[in-house]
Amino acid sequence: MNNNKPRRFNIPLETLLEAKKCTKHHACLTDSEYELCGIRITVENQARMVCDKGADCSYRFRLGNEIVCTCPVRHAIHSKYNI
Repeated sequence: MNNNKPRRFNIPLETLLEAKKCTKHHACLTDSEYELCGIRITVENQARMVCDKGADCSYRFRLGNEIVCTCPVRHAIHSKYNI
């Protein structure tokens, strides 16, 4: 997204509170240039967030050969907005 408008997602406060380990101050919700973790569909036809945001993310988790995102906010964005 390279428009000058800030990204606006309406995510419940409870979800934001679950993501209290976020070191990026929830940039995914406010920074229009912040790149979200990618999505890969698994063999079981489920979406999995694939993380490539660097080692400083508290929600990175190694699963086999992939680094996946376990951030509650990122998962909420995907569930609500299919992004």
